[in-house]
Amino acid sequence: MPNFSHCEFYSRVEGRSVRVCGDWMAQAGFINGMPVKIRVMKDCVVITPQNTRELWGCIEGMSVTYINHRKVKTWLKDFPGALNDTGDIPVIKRGR
Repeated sequence: MPNFSHCEFYSRVEGRSVRVCGDWMAQAGFINGMPVKIRVMKDCVVITPQNTRELWGCIEGMSVTYINHRKVKTWLKDFPGALNDTGDIPVIKRGR
């Protein structure tokens, strides 16, 4: 397997979209159904796995009143890719 600590791919913007696909995605650690976080800055797009601890922080930070933790856990189970709170990142099992 190639070392994907750093690599570059080139594409074009078409219809205000950029397709990000290919075998390299699985080799880089991204698999179907994996929840991702997309950050957009001027001249830069960063895609990383969704961090469940960070998501909890965002939910608590947006709330100025009581948070029903049971309802939030239920909501997280239906979040894209069904997030699993294991600490820092979701557990994604790769099929082989």
